[in-house]
Amino acid sequence: MEMNDEGQLHTLEGLAAAILITTTLLMIINLSVIANPQSEMQIDVQMERNAVDVLAVLDIPTPGVLSQNLTEYVAAYNSSIPVNMSHSALPQLETYLSNSLTNTIYNVDIAYVNNESLIVAPVIIKGAPGENSIVTRRIVVLDNSTVVAAGGTWNLSENEIKVVEVRLTTWKV
Repeated sequence: MEMNDEGQLHTLEGLAAAILITTTLLMIINLSVIANPQSEMQIDVQMERNAVDVLAVLDIPTPGVLSQNLTEYVAAYNSSIPVNMSHSALPQLETYLSNSLTNTIYNVDIAYVNNESLIVAPVIIKGAPGENSIVTRRIVVLDNSTVVAAGGTWNLSENEIKVVEVRLTTWKV
């Protein structure tokens, strides 16, 4: 009886081909860069969530961290002093924001209506926002007693209220 090794040879060829194909596929997968189009959107959503949280925390002063809430910071705003990065009228607010928004650049503006005109006043300026910037808003309502207690210059009458929008613009470089 004669021995036929052809079956064993085909089995070894098939096994070698399977190992070669598997190795090639693993190399292609490991070496290729898979672009995820949602990754930038995920960063924007996370940055927006952080900014919303920071403004929400500012509404409730934390003892030892903040001595005022957001309404008191806005009430203390003095519109006659030009504000920029080096001359912030609200140094405690700026320190809190820079500690809370790590690896993020930000600007803070306030917007309000005065004599039927919309006024947008910069409060903290860290630079020009990039195209990936996110604007988060929080509404603050001021009355005369809050402004007087904070030493602000809003010039409100006894029964007048002022609605002010605080805009926190954040972006990554």
